[in-house]
Amino acid sequence: MRTVHDIDIELPVFDPGELEAVSAPWGGNLNEAHVQTGRAIRTNLMDARLRRSHLENLDLNGVIWEDVAISGCRFEKVDFTAARLTGLTLERVHFVNCKLTWANLAETRLSDVLFEGCRLDGASLDDVSTTGPTGFVGCVLVNTNLRDCVLPYAAMQSCRLRQMSFESCDLRGADLRGNQLSEVSGTSSLRGVTIEPAQLPGLTDAVMRDLGVIVRGPKG
Repeated sequence: MRTVHDIDIELPVFDPGELEAVSAPWGGNLNEAHVQTGRAIRTNLMDARLRRSHLENLDLNGVIWEDVAISGCRFEKVDFTAARLTGLTLERVHFVNCKLTWANLAETRLSDVLFEGCRLDGASLDDVSTTGPTGFVGCVLVNTNLRDCVLPYAAMQSCRLRQMSFESCDLRGADLRGNQLSEVSGTSSLRGVTIEPAQLPGLTDAVMRDLGVIVRGPKG
């Protein structure tokens, strides 16, 4: 269990030696497997199930995953650069030091998911929703674009959000404390989020930029 702000995220726990060693690339389902070190560039995975598995040190650059259900899994140092991930269902999933730069995550549902120390710079999230607690801790979301996302159970902490954009998103209930908000765009999507007093100047800058407000005249 990990706590991010006020939400508790249930994460997978494995006992040493309980997982079966599997080599990458693999085809189809994974169940109680340990996939360690390998390449599966531009590999397609369709309508598969990944359950109680640990995947680490994998190069999954450019993979295409569609309608994949992932539960009780840990991804550690996995490179999903430019991956196309569509129709995923993630439950009790832990991403640790993973790279999702320029990845596209679409039509995906997340519950009890934690992204920790991950890079999502330049990634696009389309029609992604949190149906349970989801956290982003120490992640890079520079130039990340969120479109049509519903994230009521999301919490972000100590993340880099420079030039992050929101388009037609619903974040009511999300917790953004501990992040710099001055360079985000699409601030109308931030209606109903939780922030802390120290973030007010940065949020004000972002709102003024979105509205094109021009301030003239003497101070005071």
